[in-house]
Amino acid sequence: MPDITLRQSSERKFLTALLMLVACMCASGVQAEAGDAPQDQLAQAATRGGSSWMLGGGLVAADRGYVGYQREITPIPLIFYHRGRFFFAGFSAGYMASHGRHYRFSLVVKPRINRLSASDSPQLVGIQSRRWSMDGGANLDLFGGWGQLATGVSHDLLNRNNGTELTAGYRYPVRLQTWTVTPELGAQWQNASLTGYYYGVSAAEAIPGRPAYSPGAALNPYIGIGLSKSLGGHWRFFSRLQYTRYASAIRNSPLVDRSGSRLLFIGFVYNTARQ
Repeated sequence: MPDITLRQSSERKFLTALLMLVACMCASGVQAEAGDAPQDQLAQAATRGGSSWMLGGGLVAADRGYVGYQREITPIPLIFYHRGRFFFAGFSAGYMASHGRHYRFSLVVKPRINRLSASDSPQLVGIQSRRWSMDGGANLDLFGGWGQLATGVSHDLLNRNNGTELTAGYRYPVRLQTWTVTPELGAQWQNASLTGYYYGVSAAEAIPGRPAYSPGAALNPYIGIGLSKSLGGHWRFFSRLQYTRYASAIRNSPLVDRSGSRLLFIGFVYNTARQ
């Protein structure tokens, strides 16, 4: 119990600090700008035809709230490429089906890298492995002087979790001297199949202290902030910090002992076209 209370207090402090940081950045920004993140640059380039490359690497530190689960740090290569309307952005690939002055509509395929194994923690002994999967869907991005609204729908393509997810997020990039700061607020809705696969407990997995559990659909709000900066010439630094608050369907799972998940990404990319 003391350990859980300490973790909850730490999460509250983390979320409070993140909220204050987002509020300060919003208040100090002068005006919205076009996104400077590699995926934004790639999307803009894909509307002009031709082709372009951006290459780099980064680190992802994730804490998904599973019991006894340690923070996972993963190095990842970054490849951003487009040829005409076909694109590859990090781990996702897709086709820009339509675009205009204030919108982009694309079809995408991307991995769902959430996973879980009994070997991850002594408290998870006896559970079946939850594997990563591949999702397919569509994204609609709306943007203007008022900011950017990103919406999307995706569904499991490999029949591993048979899950469906809807997402919506609003962000407002602002210039702070040489930095571009992008506060974001949003939410993700996950159906019962998706939450059941990653957070449910079957009768075969149930033990004393870990009862069988079948979560329903979940609506998880999140808050995040991104930072981007040109390092001169072809290089750009970018990062993102995000906190997702779990809905009660996930928080009440015997596999979870935290109220949400935290994710930090830091990366560098080299743009073959001079910035």
